[in-house]
Amino acid sequence: MKIFGLVVAGLLATGCTPTTYDASNETSAPTAPTTTTAISDDPVAVLPLMLVEVTDLARRVSEGDGETAAATRIEDMWAAIKESVRDAQPDLYSGFEFVVRRCRDAAEFNRPADADRALKNLEALVEAYLAG
Repeated sequence: MKIFGLVVAGLLATGCTPTTYDASNETSAPTAPTTTTAISDDPVAVLPLMLVEVTDLARRVSEGDGETAAATRIEDMWAAIKESVRDAQPDLYSGFEFVVRRCRDAAEFNRPADADRALKNLEALVEAYLAG
């Protein structure tokens, strides 16, 4: 018992104090798992997905509901297919670049009209690409 007293006295003398765990400082884990998927580099497969994302962008911007993430997904899709588009139909390339910029501007500057303009342009571009 005398040794235990000496150990406790030694710990207190060196400034060691017991610590307690405070669970209120913890952050909660994400509720949904994070997944990543590779995006195809085939424009025929990606353009319809891109069109769906742009179609919903104006609503997202208006409601403040995930517009930044949507713009990032649009940019990621474009990044995956832009080389193929440039090689297959270079005359449409700048139009797609314009659409992607409008989507980012819509998200960043809270401008649903930019999203609507991007959608109208993208519809025409997708139609032209798939027909070409």
